[in-house]
Amino acid sequence: MKLVFQSDDYAITRAAAQGILHGIRNGVVRNTGLFANMPWTEECVEWIRPYLDQIAFGIDLNASTGSSLLGYDKVPNLCHEDGSFFTSRENRALDTDENDHDHVDYDQVYAEFDAQIKKFIELVGKKPDYIHGHAYGTKTTEKARKDLAEKYGVIYTGDFRKRENVVMKMDWYTMGAGPEGQLKNDPLGSITKDASLLSCDYVYVVTHCGYCDAELFALSSFNTCRVVDLAAATDPKMKQWIEENKIELVTFKDIH
Repeated sequence: MKLVFQSDDYAITRAAAQGILHGIRNGVVRNTGLFANMPWTEECVEWIRPYLDQIAFGIDLNASTGSSLLGYDKVPNLCHEDGSFFTSRENRALDTDENDHDHVDYDQVYAEFDAQIKKFIELVGKKPDYIHGHAYGTKTTEKARKDLAEKYGVIYTGDFRKRENVVMKMDWYTMGAGPEGQLKNDPLGSITKDASLLSCDYVYVVTHCGYCDAELFALSSFNTCRVVDLAAATDPKMKQWIEENKIELVTFKDIH
């Protein structure tokens, strides 16, 4: 069995980024995706640069957290006048029966996502190793992500997880749980006690490792779950499970 262990949201905040780095250095995180649109993105890219040979560094294409790179004048369908993206909740409120629950303008979201990829290339010096979608999504955002993955010739995780030989694992999350409820998540048990995983070709584990800071609580409802995910990713029991079952840790650079 091959294990694709991913932590989303690198650079959503500085603390989240530092937690993911800890998961790379001391745990099993081997894939993480950049938030290219945050004020501290450039700083966080420099932090991860020494580890780029060890991991797949992708991009989390984002239309619901932080601010648009293109701004309101170019993508008014996606953001407020100050350039801040509509949150996931605000986006979902805009998705109604009248627009088939998809208010997103394709040209605008394609342009914004393309700008994020170009920002990644500018900062990192290469294409992302994979493309992943962050949080809010519709058929239109899905099409834009797929089209951009084809344009840049990189793997799209939305396609990868649909392969017949892939099982996706992130079932420990309780959607809508507050900070206290998230601390009760059990990613370690969910992964290591699921015997069915051992008969799979690929297991795709999607986590949200990180530390917490004030910015994180302001930006994301996924907050304290990150420290729980990080604890699981660095727990000796996780490493023991991998070693005892002869599981191969792989990155998206290994997958075609």
